[in-house]
Amino acid sequence: APLPPVPSAQLVAIMAACCPPGSWPACQSPDEYKAEGVEGKLGELPIYSVGSGAKAILIIPDIFGWSTDNGRFFGIADTLAAQGFKVLLSDPFHGDSAVGKSDIMGWIGSYPYEKNIGTDIEACVKSLQDDGCTSVGVVGFCWGVWAFCKAASLGVPFKCGVGPHPSTRLEGVFAGADGEQAMIDKIEMPVLLMPAGNDPENLMEGGSVAEALAKKGGKSIKFPDMAHGWVCRGDMSDATVARDVEAAMKNMVEFLKEHL
Repeated sequence: APLPPVPSAQLVAIMAACCPPGSWPACQSPDEYKAEGVEGKLGELPIYSVGSGAKAILIIPDIFGWSTDNGRFFGIADTLAAQGFKVLLSDPFHGDSAVGKSDIMGWIGSYPYEKNIGTDIEACVKSLQDDGCTSVGVVGFCWGVWAFCKAASLGVPFKCGVGPHPSTRLEGVFAGADGEQAMIDKIEMPVLLMPAGNDPENLMEGGSVAEALAKKGGKSIKFPDMAHGWVCRGDMSDATVARDVEAAMKNMVEFLKEHL
């Protein structure tokens, strides 16, 4: 298995709040990549839109966001749009991100679902519905998986969800030790989890979170060679990372096409 990247002091702080040890740090958007969509705003919420059709996907990023450190989010959105989906990528932190924050736990805690996270997600879904989309799915990364699971547990009408390297345990920050499982148990839609090798065991096949979601039509596919964050932040010059990014995107597209 490939060695995970060496954690920086900044990353160690982030791990304690959100991501397991050995997780990938933020990466810059490839300089040569030309995005196919357009950036705009939905009210005060920064968004990136691409694609068309009656089936839509909302993308919710990780704590690094995309307006300050793009990672590969525009490319992921464009890839999904090329598969026939209308895609909306939101910036839940309104231009802010975890980059450079000394108190990562405090920063994450300053964005509870009840602040703007929930209303922004609801506004995105309504916007897609107003544009004629009759079926809306959601893709989240790390923190973004917590955000969409929270939304789904509260009745936001997603048809399905996909979560690479999930950080659903963040519900424990807001709702206590039993909060994560209680949130997951309320979800009624199919959810595909794609945990990395260093993600918590409850996300793996047979774990409590994965089993609860399997009962609702979901499943968990483990990527044992990968470190948390690889899909949107991993080094694509590493052949093993590139292989598993491609595999994750293939599984994502197949699951979305099956359930949307």
